[in-house]
Amino acid sequence: MELTSTEKLTYQKALEELQEIYHAIESDQVSMDDLATKVERAYLLLRFCKERLRATEQQLEQLMKENE
Repeated sequence: MELTSTEKLTYQKALEELQEIYHAIESDQVSMDDLATKVERAYLLLRFCKERLRATEQQLEQLMKENE
């Protein structure tokens, strides 16, 4: 499973979906059959969020350097 390029994912949407997955798992709303799929999706969403945060951090660092 991978995030597709056609999927219009934003940081906010990814975070919201992660929260939904977390709450579903925590409240036992996820069957054992679906658990692996949910965990894999959560992993991909976490990776996406980390990449977005890193990119934003790099942009901010670049702006800070330019304004020195």
